[in-house]
Order: sequence, then structure tokens, then C-alpha cells
Amino acid sequence: MSAITLLTVTDLHSQRGLYADLAKAVEDHRPDAIALVGDFLDMFQGPVPPDLLDPASCARALARLPCPEMVFVRGNHEGPNWRPFAEAWRAEGRKTVALHGETCRIGRLHVLGFPSLMGEETTFLEGRPPLPPHSDDWLPKLLDRVGPAARALWLMHEPPTGTPLSAEGSVVGGNAEWRHAIELHAPQLVVFGHDHRTPVRTKRWHYRLGSTTCVNVGQSAGRGLRFCLVKARFDGEANLPTSLEVKAFPLHESIFIESGS
Repeated sequence: MSAITLLTVTDLHSQRGLYADLAKAVEDHRPDAIALVGDFLDMFQGPVPPDLLDPASCARALARLPCPEMVFVRGNHEGPNWRPFAEAWRAEGRKTVALHGETCRIGRLHVLGFPSLMGEETTFLEGRPPLPPHSDDWLPKLLDRVGPAARALWLMHEPPTGTPLSAEGSVVGGNAEWRHAIELHAPQLVVFGHDHRTPVRTKRWHYRLGSTTCVNVGQSAGRGLRFCLVKARFDGEANLPTSLEVKAFPLHESIFIESGS
């Protein structure tokens, strides 16, 4: 049996303290890859506040982490600031894996990164064509092309509607399109963010939507990083993980997802 460990984190918002906490988490856990699930940058105007990093500094901080692979998914705070970030990232000699309705492989684990339906996506696309306006027009084709392995792990910044992991009816409540996609295609695990506070306030960070496990651990405001370690175990030649273990930090709580459960 082989295993892949992925560290997922959302909503860093360029905060100097959270970037430092991420460096400590990577040093402690040595994941095979890191997934930045949106809003790792922040939209601000004028001089950089002392508690924030500019986009290029964010890129350099991430590029120097002792982790061989990194995946980026756009949030509503990645817009024109993506350009200086990406330039600094590439200047560090790092490969850019910026998923926008696409999959990538981390070892045997397939990861599907969703677009953000908020904000400005053109800069993040870097010349790639925009997606059709609804996921029904692009997602089934992608799943058919990649096969069952594309149902292992989905990353989306905005939550699906109707779970207790985001505040219903609010600007961070999520969207019905992602819920429709989850209910229709039943991925094993979905990780999202956008709503920083609800999981912290309610102390609830996972929820079953049909057969899919949804996870949002939220994020702090400079008071210690919240993140997940996802360990995918593979047996034989199976395309999907035999099991997924998701551990939430700093809670040190775990859930297990068995293939077919």
C-alpha cells in the first residue's frame, strides 16, 4: 500500500503571521504537497500594511517551503495581484500548478480544482480560455476524460450551499452550483473555505452531503493557522484511494473515508 499526504489551507489573506505558521506546519509534517485553496493573497490598496506580505513576498515565502509540489486554486481575492505573485514564484524556479476547472496528479492522487465564481479570473488564467458559464458544461467532460480518479478530491474556495460549514444567506454562504455538482457526481472528499468563522464558532468542520464528505476548518485572524492533512492510501491498481484520512489542526481531530462509503 502506498500513501500521499497533502496539506490543505485556505484564506491566508497575505497575513504575515499565518504564512509563518504555515512554514512551521510544513516543517513539522513534511507533506508531499500543499494545496492553497483560495484567498492566499489579499486585495488591498496603497502601502502594504505591516501585518501583511505583498504578493511577491507571499510567492517567495511559499517557494522556499521544504515541499516538492504546490497547487493553487483561485479565491475571490486573487485577481490582478496574481501577476506579481506568479512572476516571483517562477523566478524562484517553481512550476506553476494553478487549477481552474482542471485536475493534476500528486503521485497517484488526482486533485480537481474548481474556479471561483467571484472576483476577476482573467489574470489567473494567464491566457487560458475561460470556462463555460455553468459547471454542467465543462465538469462532466472533464470527469469522462480523466475517469473515476477525478472523484477523489475536489478543492473549491467557495462552499456549496446548504451545509453547516458556512453561514447560510450570507456573502460567504456559498453557491448552489457547487452543491449541484457534488450531489450529481459524488466525489469522495471536498475541501473549501471562504467562510473563515463559522467552523471556528460552531466547532464543526466536516459534514456529509450525500456520500461526499465536505470539510471546512475555517481560518483564524492571525491567531494560529487552521489547516488539514489529507492522507490518501492506495492499494493495488485502484484509481481511487482505498481510504482517505483527514486530520484537522489545531483540533487534532480525524475522520476516515473508506472507498465506496
